[in-house]
Amino acid sequence: MWMRACQEDSFGNEILRIKKGSPLNKQDRLTALRGRITATSNVEKDVLNPPVLDGKHRYTRLYIQHIHETMHHGGIEAVVNELRQRLWVVKIRPTVRNVIKGCLVCQIRRKKPASPPTGDLPAARLAHHARPFTYTGLDYFGPIETTVGRHREKRYGALFTCMTSRAIHIEVVHTLGTHSAIAALRRFMARRGCPTEIWSDNATCFKAAEKELKAAMAALEEEATNRSIAWRYIPPAAPFMGGVWERMVRSVKEALRVTLHERYPTDETLVTLLAEVENTVNSRPLTHVSVTPSDPEALTPNHILIGPNSHVPNPGVFNKGDMNARHHWRRAQALADEFWRRWVVEYLPLLQHRREPRGTGVPPKVGDTVIICDPNLPRNTWPRGRVVKTYPGKDNPNTVRVVDITTSNGRTLRRPTKRIVVLPVESQDSDGGRNVHDGIN
Repeated sequence: MWMRACQEDSFGNEILRIKKGSPLNKQDRLTALRGRITATSNVEKDVLNPPVLDGKHRYTRLYIQHIHETMHHGGIEAVVNELRQRLWVVKIRPTVRNVIKGCLVCQIRRKKPASPPTGDLPAARLAHHARPFTYTGLDYFGPIETTVGRHREKRYGALFTCMTSRAIHIEVVHTLGTHSAIAALRRFMARRGCPTEIWSDNATCFKAAEKELKAAMAALEEEATNRSIAWRYIPPAAPFMGGVWERMVRSVKEALRVTLHERYPTDETLVTLLAEVENTVNSRPLTHVSVTPSDPEALTPNHILIGPNSHVPNPGVFNKGDMNARHHWRRAQALADEFWRRWVVEYLPLLQHRREPRGTGVPPKVGDTVIICDPNLPRNTWPRGRVVKTYPGKDNPNTVRVVDITTSNGRTLRRPTKRIVVLPVESQDSDGGRNVHDGIN
């Protein structure tokens, strides 16, 4: 009865012509459906002349979904093979592919998060002619076990990265507590100057350090005026947004793995080794290394930190009068100007390339039901929630990179779009019908 109703809805004109004995028109979809095995005996009637259904009809799509679920959510070819034994569906493969694509269970099991296009670099990465470490990225690495007396203790490394010149500064931290974070930050500022902005992930010790620093600055009004620091956090579960310092952590770990021959070094050995690793990483080239003798050497972060090597000619012409106490600043300023001139000409164009210019998937919007991806948990345990707010990128208001999600327990989480999977609440059928999935909330 359902099949007859489906056929009357889809092929009403063709059925009337067949009943009248009139030939079908060339544009009729049933014209090409004329079997060639009718002479075969001992074969079921449905095999010789299977019922014909339109792939766009609502009933056909529901039946395909039923077969798909009966076969334990099998793939396209498995469902097509099962349908071929019972029915003849017009445009069967595109229809089956579309039905499986809209299956909620399959999307929960297999769908991947959308990836927005690569955004523009922040102003902190392009702030040339600024003092090194004006814009700083902060991250921790470790632990490293050291020998203290007759027992062992854990030490951590606080890595400060200049987001513009790509230089690094390493401080040894004894604990992950707030006081150690503040002490490391004060030592860093005493050696490298006070930064304007500090970027970090959402580590607890960093958040507490920001609160205590603000409290200390409030007590010292003059110091608060001179040393006010804007502390910025990347979204949770988005380490790729802090790649500017995560890559430096990897370089430091690789250097430590090669040079740290002692399994449990002393504190003095560790501090010395980290200082040498810092100098090694700051000596890495930022630009192309030319083998032509007449070309200048590749630009490195050490050029702005400690100046060029002794065999590199100084920029400009200096006389003995420029080296006295009154004119010594001219040489330092000339060295800095030479570094930034080469930085703009040689290094800045290397940042122009946009790795993913187009992006993939559909950006989430307010009201979407999503799954929050957690690589540390099995996929079937990932929590679900609903998008309550979106944060478009500064480069394109239509590109959403961060969203706020409310979960079933009332918590609001902020996650990047690369860590969420949007679930279909309503899927649009090809004939205009609405397919509502229950049980999503």
